[in-house]
Amino acid sequence: MTRIRIFTGKGGVGKTSVAAACAWGSASRGSRTLVVSTDAAHSIGDVLDRRIGPDIVHVVENLDAIELDADRIMETEYGDMVRGITSMMGSIGAADAADEVPFSLPGFDGLFSLLKLIDYAESGEYDSIVVDCAPTGETLALLKFPELLSWYVEKWLPIGKVAVRVLSPVSKKILKVELPDKHAMSDIERLYARLLDLQALLKDGEKTTVRVVTLPEKMVVEETKRNYLYLNLFGYRVDGVIVNRVLPVEATTGFFCEWADIQHRCIEELEHVFAEVPMAQVPWYETDICGVAGIRRLSEAMPDESTFEQAPNVEHERYEKTESGWRLSLFVPLAEKGSLELYRAGADLVVRIGGFTRCLPLPNVLAGAEVARAKLEDGLLTVEFDQEARDER
Repeated sequence: MTRIRIFTGKGGVGKTSVAAACAWGSASRGSRTLVVSTDAAHSIGDVLDRRIGPDIVHVVENLDAIELDADRIMETEYGDMVRGITSMMGSIGAADAADEVPFSLPGFDGLFSLLKLIDYAESGEYDSIVVDCAPTGETLALLKFPELLSWYVEKWLPIGKVAVRVLSPVSKKILKVELPDKHAMSDIERLYARLLDLQALLKDGEKTTVRVVTLPEKMVVEETKRNYLYLNLFGYRVDGVIVNRVLPVEATTGFFCEWADIQHRCIEELEHVFAEVPMAQVPWYETDICGVAGIRRLSEAMPDESTFEQAPNVEHERYEKTESGWRLSLFVPLAEKGSLELYRAGADLVVRIGGFTRCLPLPNVLAGAEVARAKLEDGLLTVEFDQEARDER
């Protein structure tokens, strides 16, 4: 079974270096490892001090690296869909020259990078895949996109197929709109199937985990807590927190005395907040960590993978039958009542926490059932659905 480890964290925390060190450690233990960069501003090559591009490069024994080019993947593997949507947008005036304006939709570039992970996982060539993602906000937007797009495609695809079959003969001549052809629709159907595969892969805590890299600084700690909350909201398993650039003991006196005290208090807070999550501390070295020698050194400071295997594999969503209906339990650690909003939208339950919203398609058995009550306690959101009220109508 191929294990996927996704590294995320606030920009500037050393996430890429830590991801590369994890990949190095995996390779040194004999696992065939691929380190993948999905960040548009790739820096894996800088850290490894060698040229890495959109094709897999062999680094050392058992270790390969690649910087994914999302536009290239989109064009070569989903070209018919891209050209079909581009032509349609051009025909309705969204572009003056559809063949000259590349298709662009927020989130799509990163999505195609994630889809490529399935190919690597299914190929059987690697035992471990380490993913270096963009900073926190972009990573969260990226990780929620497969579920969000699947939600839209599931609702649109049946209608879209009918529209293409019925309206295509007259759309260009009468409506002046060029609908996607059957090849583009096939690409869209294939994309939808792969989205379902991608969700199954990313949400399987035995195969895919997220590791958060942070610094012992107040602002970074706060973002780390929000990151942890949002990752759990979307059902991802966080298997560890890595505190990078921790000052050595000798820095507790003199010029760095106050800074060391700040780090100490931040680490105490992290240990309290993430008491159930494995945590590792990485020292702040006296020189840059880059190149093979630097990454090897950083790898030696990382704990063994068995440390992170102790992370709890929580059940993020659970439905239970009650006397009057059903109960849905959502694991949302660190959520506060004042920042949480909950409401029904058709057949979906919408959960909004802070700046992130998740639409949960409800089972058919809850169609028309009313939300009777909701409670947030100790990081667990429970929503009671009253079926009796539905049956009485």
